[in-house]
Formats: sequence, structure tokens, C-alpha cells
Amino acid sequence: MKALVYSPEAVAKAFLDLVDYETPQDTEYSCLIKVLGCGVCGSDLLKLERALVKPDTVLGHEMVGEVFEINEALSKKYNLKKGDRIVSSHHVPCGKCNYCLNDKESLCSQFKSTNFNPGAFCEYLELSEDHLKHTVIKLNKETSNLSASFTEPVACCIKAIKKSGLLSHKGSANVLILGLGSIGLIIGRLINYYRKHKYLLHSSVSELHTQQNCDKKLEINLYGCDPIETKRKLAEESGFDKVFNDIAFISDPERPDYIFLSAGANICIDLAISYIRDGGTIIVFSSVPDNAKAFTNNEIYYKELSIISSYSPNLSDLKESYQLISENKIRVSDLISHTANLSNLGETIMKARKENGLKVYLDLGDRAVIRPPQP
Repeated sequence: MKALVYSPEAVAKAFLDLVDYETPQDTEYSCLIKVLGCGVCGSDLLKLERALVKPDTVLGHEMVGEVFEINEALSKKYNLKKGDRIVSSHHVPCGKCNYCLNDKESLCSQFKSTNFNPGAFCEYLELSEDHLKHTVIKLNKETSNLSASFTEPVACCIKAIKKSGLLSHKGSANVLILGLGSIGLIIGRLINYYRKHKYLLHSSVSELHTQQNCDKKLEINLYGCDPIETKRKLAEESGFDKVFNDIAFISDPERPDYIFLSAGANICIDLAISYIRDGGTIIVFSSVPDNAKAFTNNEIYYKELSIISSYSPNLSDLKESYQLISENKIRVSDLISHTANLSNLGETIMKARKENGLKVYLDLGDRAVIRPPQP
């Protein structure tokens, strides 16, 4: 089969090289998936640019696919058959360790050690039975491949919002999303949806409280900041109350109680500390290039700030994410600015970067359905 692998020499192609790659095989405890599409995550780009993976590694985890080969036992056990479209997260928590029992599944050792075989920047991949049991979601007919590919990133944003404590905030709250790329816009759209529908979420399970609690209004002022005009325009169309091109334009009454850091720039750390209200919460939802860059201890101490982080989603977040996407309660398809295939993904990523694009989608949905060659 064809696959895109990390190649340090392929600088002009975003460090991606198209090669012939051994096709994985379904086994007694796994199935073969035909990749239909895959979103390109910012973490994929960081791993490529910073050489965080070994050469010949196949990346890609925002996968939507189709069951291509599955044995009869697994088919019956998990109600899956050839031709079913599915979406799946790449990591599988154990569900038993202290991390899992305390809603910190992304810290589970099994979570960190599991993955697709190989990544989804390819034609076919193998899913383990653990994936089939815990992370695979069968798609309905109405949900497009492109929209389904957002299940994992939207789930990441759901978890970040839950961890922030925003949805149980008493009284009014100002929220600033610093960086309006696809993740920043998703966070904003989710917050807008929750406040509009008066949702109050549990910390670990997505469900409505009693009707009495549901009637409590979420008084949230939603702000965004980004230097790029097209992204600010999308934020305005997404329900943000006000959008800034410079955080310095935020007035004192608009100072945020919550800041979501969705841009991976060193300066964002300083800006967040400078503009957060006393007692506020900063949610770290991106990495920065300099490990030496840090939040200042005395600012945190004297202002009684909460600095929290959120990385990958819990299983419950994945289910909630797909429900919101499949029921069209959150719009995601317009966040794709560039579409590519296996032969031009690297060039498309470079083009998107030059044009300040939002997100690249790898589309393999129009391929002929053929059995991959046996190794």
C-alpha cells in the first residue's frame, strides 16, 4: 500500500515522503480498516517540524475509515461488518488504573502505549480488539467523512472545557480564547452551544442535570483574539461576542476569568498572566517551542491563579463529541481550508501554512475498493 512517512530530507513537502509500505493484516484479534480520510492535527505538524518521531514513522490519528476485513467472531461481538464506516481514537485506556478511575485516561500507561498500526496517513491500517471494544464508533449515513474526522479533536476541546470548571461557574464569566485556529474556534463553538442550551456538564459524564439546574443561565461573555482577519471573521460567525486582533484592546471590565491558550507561541504565556483577572483560570491547550518558557510563580501566587492543562480526551468525551457532530449541534466542516490526497499532502500543508489556512484534510474517500496486495 501507499503511505506517507516522516522523512527529515523532505523539507519542501512538510517532511513527508510517499512510499510503498507493508500492508497490515487483520488477525484473530484485529481488523483491517480502509482509511477514508484523516484530519491533519497541529500535533502531527509539531512532530514533523521538531523531529519528535523516528524516520519512516506514519503519523495521522484523526481518522475516519471503513471496515475492510474482519473475522466472523469480532464481527458478531462488536456488531461490525465489512463496509461499515467508523471513526476511532488512536489510544485506548485500560479503564482500571488510578488515572482511569479518576478521569485522567490520557495519563494511563496503556493509553500512551497503544496506537493505530500504522498511523492514518496511509491507505489501510490495523485496529486492535481493544480499539473495537472501546474507541470505535459506527457512523450513521448522514454524517460525512470530513465531519466525522473531527470526532477526536472536538472531544479534546470538550475535555478542556470540562476541566476548566467554566460550566459550573457561578455568576457571570468572561472567557478569552487566545488563538483562533481550528481548535480555538471549536472551543468557542462548544462554549457558545453550552451556554445557549443552558448545559451544565458533570466533570466526567455528559448529561443534563435536573430541570431545576438546567434552568440556571450560563452567563458567559465569549471573546477571541487572533492577528489574522479571516480567523476573526470566522469567530464572529461562530457566536463570539467580541473578537480582538490584539489583547491590549481588552478593556478592564472585559478582563477574562478564563483564558484558553490554543496558540503555541511563547508570548501567549506572558499575555495570559498579564490580562487574567485575579483568581482566574488559564487552560494550557497547546505546546510552545521553548521548554524554558514558564508561568511566573509570584504572579500565580499573589493573584491566586489556577493553571491547568488538557491534552487528550476521555472515552466519554469521544461519545459526546460524535453525538454533537452527528446531530449537527456543532459545525465543523467549514474549518477545513485545504484538502489533499496522499500524493500532495506535504505540498498542501506548506500551501496552507503560507495562506494562513485553518486545517488540512487528507481525503481518500474516492478510491476504488480493492483488496490491498498481500505482503
